[in-house]
Amino acid sequence: MKIVPVTEEIRGSAAFSELRRAWPEIVFHDAISNAHWGRLYGERPDFQFALVDGGELLAEGNSIPVSGMPASWRDALCNGFESEPGDRLCALAILIDPDHQRRGLSRLMLEHMRGLAFDRGWDLVAPVRPSLKHRYPLTPIERYVEWRRDDGLLFDPWLRAHERLGAELVGIAEASLVAEGTVAELEQWSGLAFPESGSYVVDGALVPVEIDRERDHGSYREPNVWMRHTRAT
Repeated sequence: MKIVPVTEEIRGSAAFSELRRAWPEIVFHDAISNAHWGRLYGERPDFQFALVDGGELLAEGNSIPVSGMPASWRDALCNGFESEPGDRLCALAILIDPDHQRRGLSRLMLEHMRGLAFDRGWDLVAPVRPSLKHRYPLTPIERYVEWRRDDGLLFDPWLRAHERLGAELVGIAEASLVAEGTVAELEQWSGLAFPESGSYVVDGALVPVEIDRERDHGSYREPNVWMRHTRAT
C-alpha cells in the first residue's frame, strides 16, 4: 500500500465514485461544499491524497490550510480559499472504501494528514464526524462526546483514534454541514418518505432531519466535534 496524490486518473475512476458509499447520501448535498469541493484538487492539490494497493483505490483524504479556527467544516472550505498561506491545516474528509474498513486504514490516513501539517510547522484541526453517532441520533452531541469507556478513552471509535494520537477535544462545531432543500429532495437524499412535518431519524444521519411540509422545506444540520493535533515544539 502507498499514499499518492489524487490525480485526474484517480478522480475519473469508478472506484473513486464508489468511495462515497462510506457516508450517507444526505451529507453530499451541502451547498457550500458542492460549490468549493472541486477546487481542492486544482488549487490545493498538495493536501489531497489517496491510498492505493497495486491498482486498487482504498481511500481518499482531503484537507485544506486555513487561518485561525473555522467555526465549522463548511466554514473551513470558505476560509481555506480566502486565506493564504494559512496557519494550520484543517481536515475535511477521510473516506475508506466500505469493503476495506476495519483494517486500520483510517489511522494510516490520519497519520499522513498529521504529517502534512507538522512538516509545515502547523497544528492539524479536525471537525470529526463521530463514527457511531448515527446509532444515537437523539442524544445531543454535547452529551455524546462526554461518553467514555471503562478504560477512560472516548466511547466513539473515530474520536478515540484521534485521542490515541494525542489530539485534544476542543469543542463542538454546530451546523458543521447543512443539507437543505424541498421535501422531495430530502426524501430522495434520505431514502425515506416524510408524510408530515416533524423530526425524522434517517439511516446514517447523526441527528434528525427536520421537515416543514407547509413551507416545502427540509433540512439536515450535522454537528461535528473539533479535535486538535498539536505539533510538538
